[in-house]
Amino acid sequence: MLSTIVFCEDWPAGRPGRDLAEVLTRTLASLVTAKVEGLLGDVRIAGPAGRNLGNLANHAGCALVEAENEMDWLGLALQAARGPDVFLLRCGRAPEAGFIEEAGDFLAGNIKDQPRAACLRAVPESFFERIFPSLAPVAGLIASRDRMLGAPRGGFAKLAGCIGPAATFHARARRIR
Repeated sequence: MLSTIVFCEDWPAGRPGRDLAEVLTRTLASLVTAKVEGLLGDVRIAGPAGRNLGNLANHAGCALVEAENEMDWLGLALQAARGPDVFLLRCGRAPEAGFIEEAGDFLAGNIKDQPRAACLRAVPESFFERIFPSLAPVAGLIASRDRMLGAPRGGFAKLAGCIGPAATFHARARRIR
């Protein structure tokens, strides 16, 4: 089972067109099947303090980790993760069909002596991302908790860049509009 962290980026309050609570709700809803299938264990929401996410976390049965900046809430959420392996997912993304099977196969083939990582890329949106799918941003990351904690401190993008060679899932993560 994977400890899961839904990482909420620091969106400015009152950002037009996107309500953080609504997008977070839709992201969490996309994980229900993976939770029921037994792929995901504990789920945490890591986000900015003072955005009233506690009520949403309580209703969803998730733990909430809040702090003043992205680096702090990511670090605190990683420290609080219960399992040895962590699935870190960007809020506003939903894994496509096939992710559960691919992630399960990845975990089953993961050898304890060889730390490995896997990334879930976003569905290509631009012309160049469609031609070169590896240019699509990383939307999710699976790696050992210790490996993530040992990476240089920073936000999601910095962590994804520091994890090193990672397998890439065929399934993608679509943007939640």
